[in-house]
Amino acid sequence: MSVSSSATDIANNEDLLSQILVRLPPKSLLCFKCVSKQWLSLISSPKFIVTHIRWRGTTSPSGLLLNNDYLHTPEFHYVPLTHNNPSELTAPPYLSYLGAPRIKILQSCNGLLLCSSAYLKNDPNYELKYFDDLTQTEDDVLLPDIWHVIPTISNSCSQTRIHYSGFRFYVCNPTTRQFKTLSFPFFQYHILALNLAFDPLHSPYFKIVCVLRKNLDTYILHLYDSETKTWNPSPISFNAPKTIYFCEPVFCGRAIHWYSSQQTSLYFDVDKECLNPMPMPRSSIYGTVNYFGESQGHMHLVMSTTSILELDVFELEKDYSVWSVRYHINLDAIRATLHGMCDFSSDASLASVLRITRGETEEESEAVVFMFGMECMVVSCNLSDGTLKRHTGFVPSREADHDLKLLHSYTDAFPFIETLSPM
Repeated sequence: MSVSSSATDIANNEDLLSQILVRLPPKSLLCFKCVSKQWLSLISSPKFIVTHIRWRGTTSPSGLLLNNDYLHTPEFHYVPLTHNNPSELTAPPYLSYLGAPRIKILQSCNGLLLCSSAYLKNDPNYELKYFDDLTQTEDDVLLPDIWHVIPTISNSCSQTRIHYSGFRFYVCNPTTRQFKTLSFPFFQYHILALNLAFDPLHSPYFKIVCVLRKNLDTYILHLYDSETKTWNPSPISFNAPKTIYFCEPVFCGRAIHWYSSQQTSLYFDVDKECLNPMPMPRSSIYGTVNYFGESQGHMHLVMSTTSILELDVFELEKDYSVWSVRYHINLDAIRATLHGMCDFSSDASLASVLRITRGETEEESEAVVFMFGMECMVVSCNLSDGTLKRHTGFVPSREADHDLKLLHSYTDAFPFIETLSPM
């Protein structure tokens, strides 16, 4: 049998073709949609997408998207995590297809991004389109905090206030370039935060948790389900610590988690639609949180307690019983090592943890650290032996001024995971 006839047999056998294609990464499959109408139909089918997602299982991020601080560009700083050879890097995802200015990422969740776009009052494209009732005026609608402080290009020590008159919110898949613009009912109270819950191994649909503040210590949750395309008519009212950080959610184990500087915080079970207490490390009362995130189904909290240069990496037990110190990070040791490697000059206090990656073994766990200096640098620090690996593929936004140095923190860093998940 000739090679051409074998290829023809495979192409005509959709089951066999599907078994081959399901093993390929999403970006390759998107390119292969152009091969033929048959391949387009197969790769686009819900059955194939579900099979592909299950075949890949829990996927580690290939990079980190760093917010551009509401610059008038759909581009972001990008830190690749899987390659160190610049020639092997693919272009980072940009969100130009949203057709919106001043895009900011609010959350990343298993391949989907929750984003906002801020419009100036005099912007001719600004309209209150994201509300269900288009008869409402700006005075009728209670918007989120619409004042944003950004450093100016000429002097990073000075600040300029820009008044944003309106926001739109999107959930998008940067791999497939699909997105959905969120619509909101009229809420009686101010929106404090929007949180995204999405687990493609459980369901192809996502949920949005909208947190509103009723008074000093009383909050209300409104839930949106993309399957029914509706907001839950029965909001959840609850009390919470004054210092709970609803704007920094972490989705892990079918729940949205928030940290607090008090002894107890909360997490929200998206399936049971109920709130549960989550303990905080005792040191959270007097320590500084440097990172809050998850990796491989484990929750992590990085704190500086005795010194801003000495960080403890806590991990939460699966039963929510206690946080335990699992690793230590010495920022001054990282700075000293970099100085010896490449004459890097920086104040060690101007550093931040962007991500904790839990390896399958202790020797594979890493911390991704952003070092601020004359040349901003991103490194991976092995949490077992302290060895460093520089990320040479750090890609700044093309609109960013080279003289402008922004100190990125974990609240700016969002995992980028390739997925075919539909919107």
